Amino acid sequence: MSKVDGKRIILVRSNPIDRDIRVPKEIRVLQGAGYRTKLLYWDRDGKANKSKKLGSEEEISFRFKAPWGVKILPFLPVWWCFVFVCLLISRWDTVHAVNFDCIIPSAIAGRLKRKPVIYEILEVYEDEIVLPRAVRSVCISVDKLFMRLANAVVVADEAQIEGVGGIPNRRIVPIYDSPSDTFSKKNSGYLGNQTEGNFLLFYAGVLYRDRRLNLDKVVEAIEDVEGVKLIIAGYGDLEDTIKEWILRMPDKVEFIGKISYEDVIKRGSHADLFFILRDPVVPANRYTCGSTLFNAMICGKPILANQGSSTAIKVYRENCGLVVNANDIEEIRNAIVKLRDNPELCREFGANGRKAYEQRYSWDIMEQRLIGLYQELTAPGEDKE
Repeated sequence: MSKVDGKRIILVRSNPIDRDIRVPKEIRVLQGAGYRTKLLYWDRDGKANKSKKLGSEEEISFRFKAPWGVKILPFLPVWWCFVFVCLLISRWDTVHAVNFDCIIPSAIAGRLKRKPVIYEILEVYEDEIVLPRAVRSVCISVDKLFMRLANAVVVADEAQIEGVGGIPNRRIVPIYDSPSDTFSKKNSGYLGNQTEGNFLLFYAGVLYRDRRLNLDKVVEAIEDVEGVKLIIAGYGDLEDTIKEWILRMPDKVEFIGKISYEDVIKRGSHADLFFILRDPVVPANRYTCGSTLFNAMICGKPILANQGSSTAIKVYRENCGLVVNANDIEEIRNAIVKLRDNPELCREFGANGRKAYEQRYSWDIMEQRLIGLYQELTAPGEDKE
C-alpha cells in the first residue's frame, strides 16, 4: 500500500467548478498518487453544472449568489465563514487553498487543527485591478502574513515572487498552468491556414474589462488587413462589445462564447497565431503568465505578447513568437502582417515553443512538482513549519 493511501486533501476554490481548468488537473494528479480529495467551491452564479464532476470523492458547493470582480468584496466574509465551518467539522490531513479569497479561513483552520496548509497563488488578488500604491502595499502586507502562515506556497509564475517583493516562505513551488499533452508530436505544429484561407488569430480566456485585454487594439489593427480573422472564445462583460465588433466587421471577427478546454486546444491547433496583449499597467498582467502561452506551445503555434510582462520574458527566452507594445496599434498590425506573410517563421516559432513545452513547461513536469510537495508535507515525522 502506498504511504499516502488514506491521506485526505481538501481543495478550496472560490469559482464554480465548470469555470475551472487548473484545479481539475490537480485533483486528477492527487487522486492518481493515492490521495483522497474533497473540493469546496463557490457557486457564485447559482447555476454551476453539477453533472460536471472533477474526480474528487466529494464536492461541496456554496450556493450563494455574488458578483464577480471587485464587487465581490462585501460577500467574502460569508464565504469565509462557510469554508471555516466546513474545515472545522471535516476530517482532513492537508488543505489546499487557491488564491487569497480562500486562504484566510484555511490558514486559521490549519493552525487550530495543526494540519499543513498549501497556499496556491494563481493571481495575486491585489494585482487584478489598479490600486493606489498605499492601498496595494497594505493589502500585500496582509497577504504576506498568510503566505508566512502557510506550510508551502505554490505560484503559477516565478515572476509573482518579484511582484509582491518576495514571498516569506521557505517552500515555494512554481507550477505553471500548462495543458496536459493531449496531442502526439505529429499532430502538433504549425499547420498553416486551415479555415477559409484566412490567417487566424485566436484568443481564449476571460473577457473582463478590468483585465485590460486590449482586444479592441487587435480589432482595430486587423480592420484594414486582408486575409486575417480574429476568433474569440470566453465569457465576461466584454461580450456585448465583441458583438458590436462583429456587426461592424462580420468577416473579421467571430465570437464562439464559452468552450471547453479540449475545444480550446482543438481550435488552437487550427489557428495560426495565439496572442495575449494584456496591459501591463495592471500588475497581474505583468507578473502572471497564464495558460495562453503554454496553449500556444503545446499546439506548436507562435504567440504575440506584450512588452513588460512575464509572458514576454518567456517568449524572448524560447524564441517562440513576437513581442510588441500592447498599446501601439501600428506595431500590433505590423507584427500580424509579418507573421501572416512568413509561414516559415511561424513554423520556426511554433517548433521552438513545442520544444520548450516538452523540456521545461509540460504538465508531466508540473505533476511531479505537485506530488513531490505533497509527499514532503505529508511524510511522517517531517518538519512542516
